[in-house]
Amino acid sequence: MGESAALESPIYAAPRTSARCELPAIKPDHWGSMKRYLASTSACLDRVWTREFAAVRVFYSPPRRRYIRHRTRDPQCGMMPAKGAAGTYCPLTSTYYILVPGDTIGPWGAAWAAQLIAHEYGHHVQYMTNILDYADFRSEGAAKRAIDLASRRLELQAECLSGVALRAARGELPPLTQFQDLYTGRLPAQWVRDHGRLSTQRHWFEQGWRSGRPAACDTWSGPEREVN
Repeated sequence: MGESAALESPIYAAPRTSARCELPAIKPDHWGSMKRYLASTSACLDRVWTREFAAVRVFYSPPRRRYIRHRTRDPQCGMMPAKGAAGTYCPLTSTYYILVPGDTIGPWGAAWAAQLIAHEYGHHVQYMTNILDYADFRSEGAAKRAIDLASRRLELQAECLSGVALRAARGELPPLTQFQDLYTGRLPAQWVRDHGRLSTQRHWFEQGWRSGRPAACDTWSGPEREVN
């Protein structure tokens, strides 16, 4: 739970990897096909991260997942996903929740769904490496500004780890340009404070994608200006 968990995590030594995964098409307005796509993407990321943890000889078990149309209650974390979010990870049950609005059910939603899963999966990676505990430790009793900074470092690292994982599985995924298109528009001020600006999120996602290695995702060592 100390600083070394985030700054010297053994996962940073993991190599670039790849996984060949067959992903089904998402049919317009067809919830069943969307669920199959979500499940297949998650299973693909299981393979990616299992290989990465095995390479550095660290114990690993994949997360649980729920794909839902309406918010639901987790037995430990309460209503999920968090209000206003499309995805949230609950470390107490090792489960991520993906809330799918109707307007994303179709081929046009493939990049959105894959990146959302990869981001929440990134939080599970942080949980398995005690980085999540370290972020909680940094936030305990801290001022709001310090809490927001720790949150941004955590969220932007998950964004970077999503880039690492999606690059490894990119053969069946949409092209990089479709993922880059997700970082357009504007975020509410609160989301910027604790998740970072969209341009910063894109920077860390692309850094993970280009490198393909978790070592590229150390958001904890750099100055605050790199995680704003």
